Amino acid sequence: MPKSVRGTAPLLPKGFKTLEPLVADWVLPDSRARLEKRLTTPPAVIRAFYDAMLDKAPKALSYLAERQLGELNEAEERLLKLLLSLAEMGPAVEWYGTGEYPDGFDARRFKLIEQMPDNAAQGARP
Repeated sequence: MPKSVRGTAPLLPKGFKTLEPLVADWVLPDSRARLEKRLTTPPAVIRAFYDAMLDKAPKALSYLAERQLGELNEAEERLLKLLLSLAEMGPAVEWYGTGEYPDGFDARRFKLIEQMPDNAAQGARP
């Protein structure tokens, strides 16, 4: 994952610098990677990520609501992917206290037929 270096583009849009330490571990390429992260990450680590993101999530959602999918720059896409990781980890924290959901099938058994890019424009098909 890129590091913020003087003279290069920031990791995240202006106003979200406090979330930059999360980028390396939580900006994941797709939904499969987010599922695997949830299933293999200790609950305390998931909780720390959740707590760090929760207060910034409304601001991030408002920020991204003013932009179009398919037209996000790299920093905006990383912010989107942080929010998608938060959405994937939320039930683990709020409902179950673990990345594995009790009394359920192993989520890896559900194979995606089609993997759509997170930043695909609405209505776009891969």
